[in-house]
Amino acid sequence: MYKRYECPNCDFYEISKYDLHREKCPVCGHNYHVFEEEIDEERYNWLFDALKNHFHFENFVIRPNSFLFIGSMISDFSVIRETFKNMGYYPFIRKKEGKIYLHLFRAKKQGRSSTALPLILLTATILSVFYAGLSWAKPLQDMGYLENTWFTAAIFTMALILILGSHEMAHKITAVKNKVEASWPYFIPMPFFLIGTMGAVISIKSPIPDRRTAIRLGISGPVVGFIASVIVIIIGMIISPVVPSAEYGEKAAEYAASHPGTYTVGFGTTLIFEILGRLLLSTPEGYTRIMHPIVVTGIIGIFVTALNLLPMGQLDGGHIARSVLGEKYHMLVSKTIALSLVGIGLLGSILKYGIWPGWILWGFLGYIISMRGHPGAMDEITELTGKDKILALVGVIIFILCFTPTPIYVVP
Repeated sequence: MYKRYECPNCDFYEISKYDLHREKCPVCGHNYHVFEEEIDEERYNWLFDALKNHFHFENFVIRPNSFLFIGSMISDFSVIRETFKNMGYYPFIRKKEGKIYLHLFRAKKQGRSSTALPLILLTATILSVFYAGLSWAKPLQDMGYLENTWFTAAIFTMALILILGSHEMAHKITAVKNKVEASWPYFIPMPFFLIGTMGAVISIKSPIPDRRTAIRLGISGPVVGFIASVIVIIIGMIISPVVPSAEYGEKAAEYAASHPGTYTVGFGTTLIFEILGRLLLSTPEGYTRIMHPIVVTGIIGIFVTALNLLPMGQLDGGHIARSVLGEKYHMLVSKTIALSLVGIGLLGSILKYGIWPGWILWGFLGYIISMRGHPGAMDEITELTGKDKILALVGVIIFILCFTPTPIYVVP
């Protein structure tokens, strides 16, 4: 005789061979109703046979769309994963109070990743970024510091697409190497926006096998995007013209007078930008270095890297934090970071200090995605290696190098 634990509030149920000692529904927290129920175990012999050489279970629980086994491992989890993958199930394994919980979810059939839509979005993004590049180049041409705005817009576009694309393709390649299904990068065009795009994303379509893979997936994009951004900034710094400060001041004033209502966009400095500036820039006294527009693309790449490494929800930093900290502490850190961003943005607005007010929106969105949690990897009991922890530390270091409370500001 089995016991049926049924929630009258959300219709969730668990049918357990032995007492679960559970009073409340794990989904909504409402009190369970408990009944006795007859179950024909022969219906599940296929499942028991698949497990008998891999997992010793003390309790068997039937849920609406999954099965739960509580017991101990016999085989390596990779064997269990392959066994049930071939049967159309995703196994997730957790450890609690010295016991192993093996949860089997029916795998959803994934359609083939579209290539048409990513290509259409990429084309649209190239056009909108090119227009943004023209907008950045035109004032410099009017002041006599650039000769060809179309060429400048073209390299602006190539640089920004390279940075965003390399970030997402690093995720894609890492996913393929680790047998995780992922879409092609989706670029997000944003015509008439500051840089012509809202970035790019990929969609992870299957569970991540283990915590080690989650760290590699999380860190791969930021590392490659960071390197690409640094290279672009270095090139941009080298080709940026150096002119007498007095001359630049006069031309800037003339341009502002002939273009009323225009404004200047500035970027807050980051530790990596300061390091590169000290290493590469040697501007004589009385002269000004006019940053080439492609430096902007590198700065944006640095900003995007910092955003992605925030340890919230399922961002890149979220994958890393979930793997290192576990479910409970990842949720705590995720919500704390999100609320801190809201607080930083509000404090800057109240004190009229130069802190980006966009942190308010970003923190609010971060809290929403934090509430959804993170499903974690399928295998969360295998210990991380020293190399995994070093990769996580690399993520922290890159975040420190890239973060600034004032990524962007406007000067009328």
